[in-house]
Amino acid sequence: MAPAPTVLGLALLMKLATADEATDDDSSDSIFIDPDSFPDDWYGALQLTQLFLAYCAILYFGCNMISDGAELLMLTPYSKLVGAVILPILGAVPDGAIVLFSGIGPDAQTNLDVGVGALAGSTVMLITIPWFLAIYGGRVDLDSNGQPKYATKKKRLTEGNLWDAGVCTGETGSVVVRNMAYWMALTSIPYLVIEVGALIAEAENGGILNQQNLDDVTLESEGSPERVYAIVGTLMTIGFFLAYLKYQNDRTSSPSVASKQIRAVQNTVSGGSGLVAAVRPLLEAMEKQEQEMSQTGASQSLIQAESKRSMTMLQNVLRPFFSKYDVDGSGTLETSELGRVFMDLNEPKSAHELEALFKNFDTDQSGEISFVEFCDGVRSYIGKKKANESAAIDRTPSRVEEESKEDGDESEEEECPDEFAQEKFKTIEEQQAAIKRSAAYLCGVGTIVVLIFSDPISDVLTAIGERIGVNAFYVAFVVAPLITNGSELMASYTFAQKKTMKSMTVAYEQLLGAAVMNNTYCLFIFLILIATQGLYWNYTAEVIAILLAELCVFVVATQFKVHTMKTALCVLAIYPATILVVWMLETLAGIS
Repeated sequence: MAPAPTVLGLALLMKLATADEATDDDSSDSIFIDPDSFPDDWYGALQLTQLFLAYCAILYFGCNMISDGAELLMLTPYSKLVGAVILPILGAVPDGAIVLFSGIGPDAQTNLDVGVGALAGSTVMLITIPWFLAIYGGRVDLDSNGQPKYATKKKRLTEGNLWDAGVCTGETGSVVVRNMAYWMALTSIPYLVIEVGALIAEAENGGILNQQNLDDVTLESEGSPERVYAIVGTLMTIGFFLAYLKYQNDRTSSPSVASKQIRAVQNTVSGGSGLVAAVRPLLEAMEKQEQEMSQTGASQSLIQAESKRSMTMLQNVLRPFFSKYDVDGSGTLETSELGRVFMDLNEPKSAHELEALFKNFDTDQSGEISFVEFCDGVRSYIGKKKANESAAIDRTPSRVEEESKEDGDESEEEECPDEFAQEKFKTIEEQQAAIKRSAAYLCGVGTIVVLIFSDPISDVLTAIGERIGVNAFYVAFVVAPLITNGSELMASYTFAQKKTMKSMTVAYEQLLGAAVMNNTYCLFIFLILIATQGLYWNYTAEVIAILLAELCVFVVATQFKVHTMKTALCVLAIYPATILVVWMLETLAGIS
């Protein structure tokens, strides 16, 4: 964890160490050093390198803070949103900032190469290099059928096993990852929209292959007809962004599910069944949810929070029935009223049985049964009936073990830092509040640091490209994502190293979610610049590379259930292949 004072202190030292090289005019215009102020000799190159490394270090600390904050959020009820929403949005902020800052100013059209390089490089890098690292870090031994061995309680990866190992996300996780891949494909449509507009505008000036022969004035004239398509693409990115957030919110929240369960209980009772038959499916679903959370790595505090939520749902289901049986309106049940309950359950009790049952329900021995005691009692009563029924069924240990293997038993829990250990707090609510505050601080400060230093590093990358004679696009494509997207890269690898199906699902979900954010949030900023700043779209080769990379990863995410190191190497190869595609299209084919 990198505290904010460390980051800001490093920034101040970097500023003081190199301030003497900046001119007085530069100092008055910006707190950052102008990379063009360095001399053109080897000493200036050394200073530029030092400045670049200083910015990299600061951005690394900022990304690390975001990653630590995301780790803490995995201990909260927001854990389901970490991979798909929170980390991708935080990771898209620096990319969007680079795109924005590169598209404003006197040399906006030229500097925009850095922005498109950062956007393309970020999108391709996030779905290739971290994907490779996730498979490498999360791999476990494969069984004789080629399936990952998650059910074993022993060490899940044999030392030195590289090729006979792999990962998977399970049936539930596969659905999540597949849907995320569909979202990535859907949100790539705005690229096609602006590209169609560019092709139409370019057709008036000799077509796409003649663009490199045109002067700046002619190229700028193509920006006007592209503006309509840029506006349409902008509206589409906004729509896709909001739709994606709604989808994730609906997927992770369950008020509609609770309403359906309440209606199901009421309909069952109305149909003539007893309360036990109606409530039992709900209790079994609640127990299954808590068991799955325990098996898939949820923290103990999160499991307890889920148990509390489940009990609240049960109380909402039973409240109207309690009111029905509480004929005197006292808010409690007496022995005679409890007897009516069991008469309605088609389980009449003798006076002796009813007295024993009332004693079990009346846990505080007040002589009356409160609503909470009623709910707890019903749950306990149904649980005992289920246990008695299960005892009469022959289920051999081998069968139970086989079912556990089929479900992919994962007993690993999220580790809670010592500072947030439950024994240090009076209630779970206090513990959760402390975790959320710390996570918000880390993510917030980390994002601010990354956002502030995304602007100056954009200028540094442009200067580096000019000094080495390489187009700023290629410099930004390779270097910028490794800096600005360090949080996603580190977080996905960290999640994968837990070696559970849930952790692999979170890792993949985060990377595909990052691609969705780039296709919506970052592209939105790009298209806004095209529509409002008088710029033109001249990035056909880059669009082709992005779409080809996303298509390849889409196939991997939707068609392969088990990912081995061979899969990882194929995904990793996409990254250099996209750079080669851009170079071939621009240099050999003449596509700008």
